[in-house]
Amino acid sequence: MSEFYGKYEQTLKRLEKTAKQYTNIAPENGQFLYILIQSIQAQNVLEIGTSNGYSTIWLAAALKETGGRLITIEYDPDRAKEAQSNLNEVGLDDLVEIRVGNALDEIPKYNTTFDLVFLDAEKGEYLRYLELVLPNLRPGGLVVADDTVTMRDEMLDYVDFVFNTPILNSVDIPLDDGIILSYKTG
Repeated sequence: MSEFYGKYEQTLKRLEKTAKQYTNIAPENGQFLYILIQSIQAQNVLEIGTSNGYSTIWLAAALKETGGRLITIEYDPDRAKEAQSNLNEVGLDDLVEIRVGNALDEIPKYNTTFDLVFLDAEKGEYLRYLELVLPNLRPGGLVVADDTVTMRDEMLDYVDFVFNTPILNSVDIPLDDGIILSYKTG
């Protein structure tokens, strides 16, 4: 991981200083996503909630190793521009398609099969995001939902669904603000 971090260290360290302002994930969450993508050799990843691109850099860096691509959706056009600039800075822009808009409108436009989906946007919409993307998640694919401890009250319907549907195996992971990792069964 130190080799990876060295390649992108300057940009990541700069973005880590603005983590609260942009509600970015913690570095260990970035490492977790990086490892997940590597372990399943993901080719197609969807990120919902780009912000300034901190998590996007972690995802894209892993996909550079697997030969994959990332689609990321950001509601705020200014943040999308900032994310694009940060991706350009680290040379990962060619692996990432940034879509600006409401994820609920954007997700249905994709006919892509995803290996991994990362949810880090409006917490109260997590279940709706999942319902829209689940048909496009391959069997054995993963869903990573962020902020599942600190903002759990805003996503109780999501939590109830992922722990009680037979199509997903889910686990709480106490990493930073909490993650729920879900595996789509065959």
